Amino acid sequence: MPYIQVQLEISPAQQKQALKGARIKLTPDAIGKGRIVMLHPLNAKKVATRKGGVMLELSPGEIMTTASYHEMMPNVPEGVSGSGFLDNAWQLLKKGGKWLKDTGIASAIADVAQDAATPFIGETGSKIARDVLRSTTGVGLKMKGKGMRNMAKGSGLYL
Repeated sequence: MPYIQVQLEISPAQQKQALKGARIKLTPDAIGKGRIVMLHPLNAKKVATRKGGVMLELSPGEIMTTASYHEMMPNVPEGVSGSGFLDNAWQLLKKGGKWLKDTGIASAIADVAQDAATPFIGETGSKIARDVLRSTTGVGLKMKGKGMRNMAKGSGLYL
């Protein structure tokens, strides 16, 4: 659903409040003047229908779209990659995946997943899925240390 362009005069103090997720009060004089703000259709309707002013809560999407409209941030293509939290989370996932692959635990997990998938997709389907995983990620090609697979398998009751 596309955002709607609305002219609003929002003070710097109100901008800080909006960035914190707080509601801001817009007087009738602030509506139709100032800079373009990108609003969700429901918020745009609320602003347009209230003659005595409006209490408005801007969503993170509205704030980011408005910032992008005013070229205050680079345009982000489909599939957001971020900096800060998203970047840190991605780096952590990459390191964790590398560790799982290097220790051989990922191969053991793939063995268990293949065995678990066999009743559902058949032996041929599970072998094909394992071969695809092996060819794309390298998981299951070669163990770094002797006995790593036995260490990772474990035994006993799993819930």
